[in-house]
Formats: sequence, C-alpha cells, structure tokens
Amino acid sequence: MENVLLLGLSAPADDDPYGDPLLRALSAPGASGTRLVVSTAPSVLARAGSEIIAPSHPVADALRQMASLADGIVITTPETDDAPPTSLRTLLNWLTWPVEGSPLIGKPVAVITTSTAPAAEPEPYCETERMLFSAGATIIGPRTVVPRVDRALREEADGQVSFGDPGAAVRLLFHIHRTAAAAREHSGLPPADDFRPWLL
Repeated sequence: MENVLLLGLSAPADDDPYGDPLLRALSAPGASGTRLVVSTAPSVLARAGSEIIAPSHPVADALRQMASLADGIVITTPETDDAPPTSLRTLLNWLTWPVEGSPLIGKPVAVITTSTAPAAEPEPYCETERMLFSAGATIIGPRTVVPRVDRALREEADGQVSFGDPGAAVRLLFHIHRTAAAAREHSGLPPADDFRPWLL
C-alpha cells in the first residue's frame, strides 16, 4: 500500500506545551497507510521574529523542502481567538513567504487546536486557519478542538505519549484519516485499501 507522508508542525514546548506531545501520540499508532513525521518550530527561526529580512534562510529552506516532500500538513496550536504563538506564526511566515513557490499552495492542511478548558463552541476559523487560507493551502476541516488536553494525554513510563481520552483519540484519527484521503487525491494516489468515506 502506498504510504501518505504527513508533516506535523507545532510550536516549541515553551509556547505550546501540548502541541508536540499530541502529534507524537498521533504518530505512534498512525492511521493505516499514513506516516506522520513530527517537527517543532526550529528555535533559530522562532528567534528571527516575524520580520523576514532575507529572502531565504538555510533552516527555512530545509523546512520548506520538508513541506514540499510531504503529501499533507498537520498543525497543532492552542485554541484561541488571538494569534498563534509567535514561534508558530514565524514558522508559517517562512513557509508562506514569498507566496510564489510556497510549498503550502494547494497542500492539504489539517489544523488541530488544544485547550485545557472544557469543551466550548469554537470560532468558525482560528487565526492559523486564516493564515493558511491566505497562503492558498487547502484546509481539511472542520478543525478538531481537543478540550481538557491536559487530561486527554498521558506520558508513559518509556517516555511515549498516549491518549487517556478515547473520544479525543477517535476524533483526531478521523481528522488524520480525512487529511490522508485528501493528500492521496491531491497526489494522484488511489484511495487506501481500508478507506471508508466517513460521514462526520
């Protein structure tokens, strides 16, 4: 079976303590036929601030290459009405600027947001999704919001991260499944052998 390669991106733990663990928990079992590679915003880019002065940066070029090779992108960010963490916003700036040649144009992108608060009615679009829309990415939605994320994740003795909330795990895997299906279609690959057109 052809594998779909998804690139998972999050802010560093100082800005978002739950993004990277959530992606690592999702990458462990993985959806059938899907490989999720996890990366946090490189600190050298985060320190650069939001002012992009040079047309390129070696680390940014490597990041853009990774995004180009991926069939789809999964981005985690805190659920908020405000802008995403500065480090993640800077990473997205490097991926989307200049627009010409951006690896996100037409790329299937899933956005997952986290909150330590109980479930609430989310805004129709978060700021990260607006940035991706303006960059020409294809948003695979609706986004999945993980409330009480501090209770939904648990760290195992071996350092691995797993889900303590089966409901959150199922919702997230459905989102990954939809993203992988869109990535297959975008890449011209046939549907996975176990593909189900889940109606959500």
